[in-house]
Amino acid sequence: MQNYTGFKVSKSIRSLKYISFAEFIEMPIKLEEGRHILEIGFGNGEMLTRMARSRRSDHFWGIENSEISCIKAAKRAVDFDLRNLKIFHGDAKFLLPELFEDHSLDLILSFYPLPWPKHSQEGKRLFSKPFFKNVLGILKEDGKLVIVTDDKDYFEWISQNLKELGVTFFQRQIKPLRATKYGRKWKELGRSSWSLVIKSMKFNTERMVDGKMPHVHLKKIDLSKLEKISNEKFSEDGMVIQFRGLFKGNNEYLLKAVAVDQEFVQTYYIIIKSAQDEWLARLDEGIRVFKTPAIKKSIDIVGRYIAGD
Repeated sequence: MQNYTGFKVSKSIRSLKYISFAEFIEMPIKLEEGRHILEIGFGNGEMLTRMARSRRSDHFWGIENSEISCIKAAKRAVDFDLRNLKIFHGDAKFLLPELFEDHSLDLILSFYPLPWPKHSQEGKRLFSKPFFKNVLGILKEDGKLVIVTDDKDYFEWISQNLKELGVTFFQRQIKPLRATKYGRKWKELGRSSWSLVIKSMKFNTERMVDGKMPHVHLKKIDLSKLEKISNEKFSEDGMVIQFRGLFKGNNEYLLKAVAVDQEFVQTYYIIIKSAQDEWLARLDEGIRVFKTPAIKKSIDIVGRYIAGD
């Protein structure tokens, strides 16, 4: 009899090859020849893995903010041996323009994205005008973005954003997509769906990540200032940096920090250590982090703040 617990562990380990940690890869990705199709917010991966299974000569990508959903989708990929599929865990608002070059994708799909229906939640909606500029610039010249939603207000909000951008798109009311979990749910509840098919446009994609490791060299440091900065907050050029504690070691210090770039939040550590006749402040290499402007600015702030006379 097969050891079921051992099988589950083995399946979990094998599923990891389908999940990429964008913090550790060179971005943007150098894509192979062929068609490249991306699904944003793929949930449990039912639709994404079905497409990848039926079109094995094409390349499929997925971005999902839920870690549990990424794991579920990756386990589906193991079941079907989908070597043409790669999954990324994270916020598509940030990841999409960083991962893919301009004019590189053939098709981008988003089925039943969160509508964030309250007026106070509008800023959390994915398909804002700034996001459209990034998405549509990543599509190939004949590429398309397809969105399906069950929320009429969200559908109209998206449509208005596209009109204000001067984008060509087609819209219609459709039956719920039975191939998706939420589509089946809305069908049972008798709810309608609406689709938008949007053509690519040559917008300039805005990217934040710089692959260089930020660091600063200091001849001397002022330990009293280091203690003080551990509870300081800085705001500059739309970025917010909050330091949240200091940990002491032998000839080194670890400063906890939170950086915010355009609503993208990261928590990380800055190490300040003695190196021969100087001090070095840099990111702790054990932490996964994207090197955004706020991350680099935090290193610069620490260097200027704690420098000794």
